[in-house]
Amino acid sequence: MIAQPFLKPIVCHAGYDADGVKRAIVWANAGKLTGHFEVIDVTANVQPPGRPPVVYRGELREAGSHIWGGNNYVADFSDLRREGLYWVRLVVRETKEVVESYVFRVKRGLYLDLARKAARWFYYQRCGTEVPGWHGPCHTQDAIILEDGTRLDATGGWHDAGDYGKWLSSGAYGVWALASMAEEVGGELGERGVREVLDEAAWEARYFCKVYYEKLGTFLQVFASSRNVPLSDEFPPMENVCVWLGAPEKEPPRVVTLEQSLDYYPPTLTRDVHVAASLAKLGRLISRYDPELSERCLSIARDVCERARGAEPERDRDWYLLLVSRALLLNAELYRATGEREYLEGARAWAEELLSLQRDDGSFYRDVGRSAGFEQSHFHIVALCELAESELGGGLRERAREAFRRWLECVEPLTRVSPFGQVGTRTEGGEVRNLGPNSTNRALGAFAWAFATAAIMFGEPRYLEMAERQLQWILGLNPCDVSMMAGVGAGPGCYHHRYCFVEGHEDGVVPGGIVNGIVGANGGVMDVGDFRTGNFVVSDGLPVDYPIIDTDARGWTYAYLTNEYWVINNAWFIMGAVRTHRALRLLRGR
Repeated sequence: MIAQPFLKPIVCHAGYDADGVKRAIVWANAGKLTGHFEVIDVTANVQPPGRPPVVYRGELREAGSHIWGGNNYVADFSDLRREGLYWVRLVVRETKEVVESYVFRVKRGLYLDLARKAARWFYYQRCGTEVPGWHGPCHTQDAIILEDGTRLDATGGWHDAGDYGKWLSSGAYGVWALASMAEEVGGELGERGVREVLDEAAWEARYFCKVYYEKLGTFLQVFASSRNVPLSDEFPPMENVCVWLGAPEKEPPRVVTLEQSLDYYPPTLTRDVHVAASLAKLGRLISRYDPELSERCLSIARDVCERARGAEPERDRDWYLLLVSRALLLNAELYRATGEREYLEGARAWAEELLSLQRDDGSFYRDVGRSAGFEQSHFHIVALCELAESELGGGLRERAREAFRRWLECVEPLTRVSPFGQVGTRTEGGEVRNLGPNSTNRALGAFAWAFATAAIMFGEPRYLEMAERQLQWILGLNPCDVSMMAGVGAGPGCYHHRYCFVEGHEDGVVPGGIVNGIVGANGGVMDVGDFRTGNFVVSDGLPVDYPIIDTDARGWTYAYLTNEYWVINNAWFIMGAVRTHRALRLLRGR
């Protein structure tokens, strides 16, 4: 049990959508509570001074005993739909203390506001240029030396994660998410808002186009200065430096050979198809804004699509499920962009393969040999829903809907493992856990997308509540009582980002960034630190399922596993938040 030193309702730090589910979790530890809760309007100006007005009163509902906090209670005030600023006050007999939550807001369109904040984060990650208020022009000499000695320009793109690498697969998630946001809620963003989102996605896409090496039909990779080839006597190779700690504009030039690029970050068909799918989607959407970039994106996407047709999976055998789903989406986007039937037929061929990978329990095989199960939400669920909802499905549409429903039935029990409602996990032996050993936030964003999609597709409100709970976990409604979106609510106090070494940003807060998130202890020694530098944050002997995130430092932390920003986290959060916003408007909007 994780004892709370004080009795306090845990709320979603970011607040609640006026039309959505609103819950606070109360831990009584080993004791029992009797009484009720009140929602107080904190903006009311009471004259003469006195107790602010109670706008909602409800009974505490017992949620049973849980390893997180002993006796748990839920304060549900979903019926409160008036916008404003509030806090929850407990009125219980077992204590004389004033027990109040953080102040939170209730607002319509909350999730879209948060998605926009998460989208803005990508601008702060820009590489190859000045980002005013953050850093000067950086990494302006990034390049790859080809076999004939020519230099391939590799400038631009986003700094991924908390370091200055520019990882292709992660960036593809970001491009896809931003393009999806522009397409799904463009009417609410307005013309200017759509352009801002697509321009940000285009910043990364131009980098993808630069590093696509047509001779080999793959995307190349530039990485940290630790493996530099020498540019001059001033900048010799830095074999003993693992990761640059400091402002990005002060890092030595990053130039690698073709061989180093291929060896250090071996290309896979799954990765290349993923990047190509994001280019195809963006290329379709920007055709009237930037026809030249649009044509380049679609040309590369066609090339990769052709290479993927009939190719053997090779290094993709262990994650064949992702190759299949991404290839389906690549063909789907090219069909929408070109209208050419070969891509429609390609999408349906990959769809047949995807459906064949579903297991009897509703989960999917992830590998070619059909031996390893996979019940997470990922791009195979995106592809499945694409098939079920669009013209692509044809005769496969009903099969896709049924496959999606079966997957939902497989994962739905995992949303009931804790009173917070986050999706739990299963061990290899089938045991249900609240938390796994890996970071949670990117997975929960993906589950939010899937559940919100299910709410729209099947018109079932319970899926919408499930979607909201995944996002609310990220935003502070969790056993650690921390918001994992930087700049929103009370954060962990420390972050794994090199911007901590930039003057004026020592606190590590990059607004809108989503950190990796809470992990579960394994009962033994567990490292959540930086393997590359030898700086470890270790939990030793904490109980299985104990939630871990570093809250012990200030500013910089080596705890990358929990406290590092990753592009993939923001991407899935945007997708989950946007789809949840749409579901709320369709099912509950006024």
